[in-house]
Amino acid sequence: MIRSNTLAAAILLGAAPLGAFAAPAQRIETITAQVHAEMARAADRLPGARSHFQHVINCLVSPESRSFDARADNPCAGMGSGGGALHDEAQTPAQKQQLQHAFDLATRGLRSASLETAHVYAEWLSEVLKRENP
Repeated sequence: MIRSNTLAAAILLGAAPLGAFAAPAQRIETITAQVHAEMARAADRLPGARSHFQHVINCLVSPESRSFDARADNPCAGMGSGGGALHDEAQTPAQKQQLQHAFDLATRGLRSASLETAHVYAEWLSEVLKRENP
């Protein structure tokens, strides 16, 4: 259980730096959020999936946001201005809309009542964040 999540995380995180070097630096928070969406998708227990959904939310919003959970890790700490991807990376109304959609999906995933539902939201969330990082 823990080992499979750790292995999946290591694989995903091991691939992230390669993608990060190819992507503009201003997209690092969105890339990190997308990695955590994939980790939620790979989770074998609902609490693990929920944890990664909160990591996505923490990457998207400012620490001053009511949605930010300081008890959860913030994998995007020290990235950008510290205001989250919605503040730092949304250059156009369309980008802001996509990131807001990602936030909504992450929030729904966080509130999922079953692992199966969480996996569906994680898959959708990952696809939305991938579109934001072509």
